[in-house]
Amino acid sequence: MQQVPAPFATEMEKEGERPLVLVIEDHPATQKVIFYMLLFQGYQPVCVTNGQEALEWIEDAVRTKQYPTAILLDLFMPVMDGSHFLACLRNRWRAPVPVPPTILLTVDQGNHDALACTDVLLKPFHVKELIASLKRVCS
Repeated sequence: MQQVPAPFATEMEKEGERPLVLVIEDHPATQKVIFYMLLFQGYQPVCVTNGQEALEWIEDAVRTKQYPTAILLDLFMPVMDGSHFLACLRNRWRAPVPVPPTILLTVDQGNHDALACTDVLLKPFHVKELIASLKRVCS
């Protein structure tokens, strides 16, 4: 799980709390690009590599009441893929706030309506597209 680097963490404390975004992505290079893009756009990114890790993180977040503002979700991952994660998340969600908006990140050009995600971005996507999508779902 990738957290905010130390120099940025102290900077964030000065600025106040940033909106938390959970990034579920198994490809290290993609995860790193998304992490730093979110950080520089004023978000607090938390990265995990599969749906199982994400569910564990969310259970802790619900206990501490630090809910993600949004979820960026890769569809194809080992251990637990994106569609299985979404089914488990919706089944287990017991927080007093709605399930966070989810942006699906995928190479699959098929129809994803059954997943009921807030938005879908096809890989490869431009960083500007991701920022615009995130702003739409978080507003």
